[in-house]
Amino acid sequence: MAAALGVLRRAETGEIVPSAVLLAAHDLLHTQVPPQLGDSSMRRLAQLLVGQGVVPKPGDYDGRWWLWWPKNGRDPCRDCGKTRSLTRYSARLGNDYRYLCARCRAAERQHIVQQADRLLHVHDPHQPTSTPAPTLAPPAEAPTGRGVPAPSGRDWESYVIRLEKLLAALGWAGFDLPERWDTDFDPQEGASLFATCWRGDGGLDVQYNPHQQTLALQPFDDVCGDWPESYSLLDDSIEIPVAPSGEQAVTAVAAAAGQAGLLDATHVRIADSAPAEARQEFILRRIRRIFQPAADRQLPLGDLLREVTENQWLNAYLEWVVGMTGGDVAPDIVPDAAALGVAAWCWRNNTAVEKHHLESDVLMARVNIAVTRITQQHVCPVEGIDWDSIKNALTDPQWALPDGTPVSSLFGPGWSEVTATVTAELDRWRHHDHEVLGPQTTLILMSIGGSTGYTNSWWGQGRWHSICRRLIDDATAAGLPLPQPYDQRGPGALLADLDAPDEVSPPVLDWLIDLPDAGVHGPRGLRMHHATRPPQRCWDPHWLADDNP
Repeated sequence: MAAALGVLRRAETGEIVPSAVLLAAHDLLHTQVPPQLGDSSMRRLAQLLVGQGVVPKPGDYDGRWWLWWPKNGRDPCRDCGKTRSLTRYSARLGNDYRYLCARCRAAERQHIVQQADRLLHVHDPHQPTSTPAPTLAPPAEAPTGRGVPAPSGRDWESYVIRLEKLLAALGWAGFDLPERWDTDFDPQEGASLFATCWRGDGGLDVQYNPHQQTLALQPFDDVCGDWPESYSLLDDSIEIPVAPSGEQAVTAVAAAAGQAGLLDATHVRIADSAPAEARQEFILRRIRRIFQPAADRQLPLGDLLREVTENQWLNAYLEWVVGMTGGDVAPDIVPDAAALGVAAWCWRNNTAVEKHHLESDVLMARVNIAVTRITQQHVCPVEGIDWDSIKNALTDPQWALPDGTPVSSLFGPGWSEVTATVTAELDRWRHHDHEVLGPQTTLILMSIGGSTGYTNSWWGQGRWHSICRRLIDDATAAGLPLPQPYDQRGPGALLADLDAPDEVSPPVLDWLIDLPDAGVHGPRGLRMHHATRPPQRCWDPHWLADDNP
């Protein structure tokens, strides 16, 4: 192992190490390290080997080498030889596992389509032999005055800029928007831009048609088996009109994405048809995704996990929040969910706030919302969580609710104990963030913490607006009166004002929480409404099937 690590150190200091030597070092480590976790040194050696064009065969390392070999990289492409962003594609349809840039992958797909077309024309008995196969005319040759003129390079650039603005909410919610969009043009339909957007292993197909002024969010289907660890983030397609200019269309896309749960952390279950070992694989993959960013900073993954589990306080959070109540939450960085995590586990829980519970649930809800607003201001997907700023804001005696009421006055003599325990909890997280976990792993842990059943009904999640709409619709369908003044202003005004629920009157917020006139068998308020349950995606690991070659 010392010899293998010595080879890695030589390569990382810039020395040119032959691929055979790198591979031998990698294989030495592989005999010593549990492959289901994958040592960070093995990962770095695998990254170097990818850069030299070395990729295992499908059956190598018991067929599980993909667990630690990188999914993406920036190295010379196998086909074009140019240094670009690369993606790993699986051994399906007669191909080997390979790393390709987006251009070469598009060319490969086009080649497959052309081959399929030729086979269809050769073997189709209904295809007249005297008639050549139809071809599309070049877009630029569209007749003058008919159809849509072919876009110029500047037009395509403007489409991309517009599309990225429309998808801003998804970008903030942790989606990796593509560096390059696939494009198409039809003289009748106009331009089209499309790509798969990823958040972790969850995929989402996006198609933008600027001439038709529509944006479609579609289920991802891994037809060719290029993404064996993936799952779709949607079950049904969503088509959004984006004709209005400015922020109106951006707001419409954010609302549709929020209603579908795309702006919140993903909840994912294992398919019922998956084999028994799938659950163990799912847990191990989740552990790697959570802690690999921390391991890359300073310690091999195995050593880091030992240090984390030996810490009684941190291990308790992992067992209860990450392992049990948030066990189905995908380990992604979702800033708004992380803000809810800080509010839930550094303010409301593990502190004296519950001990000094305020006189009503309405008042507690107002304070919770105020805490969430503060934490949202100090969570960054790149820089991490600004614990000191959150602490200063939450312990400031001048901190007040929107109506001007100081929060400190609500807790009375208990305020000093509240601030002391909140400070202790925030300082503890700050220490582990800076010294052990790092900002990325900490953000993942807080995103999971803000996505449990404990926060399903809290303001601050992407589904909040759609949850309130469902609740109001159920109440009006059951004939329940809306609270004043919305019995006169109507449900639309109530829904709009509930985007800032801490600014509505106490009776309105009380109505929202429990629907006091509903009765035992009537519709439910926010506390118990089934709409607060997040959608759950399905992970179907076909590569674990017994008949997988």
